[in-house]
Amino acid sequence: MPCLPFSNTPSSPSNTPKAHPSIVLHTPSDESSPSPSLLFQSTSQTAAAYRNRYAAYLAATFNISLEAAMADMNHQLAPRRASDVSEADAYRS
Repeated sequence: MPCLPFSNTPSSPSNTPKAHPSIVLHTPSDESSPSPSLLFQSTSQTAAAYRNRYAAYLAATFNISLEAAMADMNHQLAPRRASDVSEADAYRS
């Protein structure tokens, strides 16, 4: 049975590989750390970034232009109209 790098029971002591971590964590340098302004974006900036990523996803997935994807995205994510009747009330009648 092959020996996994972090297994406590080696198959044979002579051919046991040295355990090396597969994930190495680096401390971020001052240049690569995000600025505080990026960490605290407004909801409108976050929503705009989401809409742009969603439009790019639609364009790539369906092989359409970015403008067509933006138009479809604007239609799909358009605000809903308010109604005096709830969805539950509409199904009761």
